Amino acid sequence: MLTHTSVRFVMTALILAALPWTAAAQVSKSAAIAKELVQVMEAKKLDSIAAKTPGGEGQYAAALYFPNVQLLVISGRYSAPQLMEPKLAGKQYRDTYMELSGTVSADSKIFVQDMGEPGLSAKKQENMYDTWTRAGKIVMFDGENEKQKLSDAEYAKAFTDADEEYARILGALLAEAKK
Repeated sequence: MLTHTSVRFVMTALILAALPWTAAAQVSKSAAIAKELVQVMEAKKLDSIAAKTPGGEGQYAAALYFPNVQLLVISGRYSAPQLMEPKLAGKQYRDTYMELSGTVSADSKIFVQDMGEPGLSAKKQENMYDTWTRAGKIVMFDGENEKQKLSDAEYAKAFTDADEEYARILGALLAEAKK
């Protein structure tokens, strides 16, 4: 007969055993938005896009698109919004991307390498994986969290947080692309 403690132990073990599958099975919130952004960019023959993002004065994002390969996205706080606004108004999206790459404040900088299928994925797809860099800390969504010294729960949380923020950034870029 199992004691109450034994039952609790067995249940905990089963839950922990299922955690590695949790991150891999997570549904990406950014995937649908990223796919739509890519479709709009292709239809308008854009290889780059940039926009103001919600979250305060001087918050911007920009993306470079390499068809069927990757979407590179950068976001963060730009210290001189008065210099960025003319670039956006003139649809100088690639210039905006380059400017943000070198000048966004390090503490607010987000850089995403969205490889293969648009949108973040928690594990490798066809030997490609996405990376998320925030304020210099890199997380590789390759499904190999142990190599990054992340527990299953930490990896799953990192993916969820990154995916939600990425979806928000992509939403701003999509709105600009649709104009």
